[in-house]
Amino acid sequence: MSGKRITGDIVRQYLDRFPNSGTRTLAKKILAENPVVFHDIEPIRKLIMYYRGQNGNKSRSTLSIQKYVRPARNTNPYGIPDSEAEEWVPVHIPERFNRGLIFSDNHFPYHDVEAHNSMLEYTLKHKNINFILINGDGIDCYQGSRYVRDPRKRSISDEIWMWIEFLNILYDTFPGVNILWKLGNHEERLENYLKSQAPILLDMDEFHLGEIIKIRGIKHVEVIEKQIIYAGRLPIVHSHEYANKSTSQVNPARGLFTKSLSSVLGAHSHVTSGHSETDINGKLMSTFSIGCLCGLHPEYARINRWNHGFAFIQTEALDFEIENMKIYKGRVYRA
Repeated sequence: MSGKRITGDIVRQYLDRFPNSGTRTLAKKILAENPVVFHDIEPIRKLIMYYRGQNGNKSRSTLSIQKYVRPARNTNPYGIPDSEAEEWVPVHIPERFNRGLIFSDNHFPYHDVEAHNSMLEYTLKHKNINFILINGDGIDCYQGSRYVRDPRKRSISDEIWMWIEFLNILYDTFPGVNILWKLGNHEERLENYLKSQAPILLDMDEFHLGEIIKIRGIKHVEVIEKQIIYAGRLPIVHSHEYANKSTSQVNPARGLFTKSLSSVLGAHSHVTSGHSETDINGKLMSTFSIGCLCGLHPEYARINRWNHGFAFIQTEALDFEIENMKIYKGRVYRA
């Protein structure tokens, strides 16, 4: 069998397995997994384009295998090469879920037990919620950090089991409440580790957190990645989504405002703060950052400005009201 036939067979096998992958992304994967056959990405990319019929009408008409050909689109009359830009669609919390508890930065297993108990007790006594949004960094993923790691610390698997125990506590404490878990920068450590250390596992759903918790028995939690979440008209982010850190000399909420120029609720800073401004048309915009639920003096930041906290949101149509709460020595205060 000729070398050309071998390379063509390999590329078609990958096109069968990953029909929706971008051309360059798929070419990189083929190169990484077939180093004996391929030594450069460009011939692979050209083969993928050939089988997908992306080398012009004349080339497409001579293809003997048509199943990989992507249909011509009227939106691309000049034949611009297919884009590999990812679609980024926000998540809208359904309107019927209008009374929510929002918290973040638990960093299990480095969470603060007293702060969690205070939040749950206060919510049970004073609020009738119908959804919970965990706004990132629920688990720490310590062993996936790019910084120097202590091998004596818990494994990621242990962290996930502890996190599952907490998710079950939430479900038992607030039966029937819709639970959403947005992944933050710490949860992303797992995928980043796979990218650098075990790329051949990236296309296996079983290694992604949403699937891992399902396999381990959690079926009632919706896992959301980097999308903006909307509760009514209020955008909610973890805050790591911005290209540059949303910091401010004044407070994190003002930093969020300078990035978003809009009302928004974020986390990530471990600090409770708020900021409001009115634009030239009289539109009031308010930004909020919520405190954390982790230990306040980790080894990498013994001295800091952090505080424990969480928030409540109530929405009606496009309107929203935020109660930004602080926890101090086990007591809950409105910020």
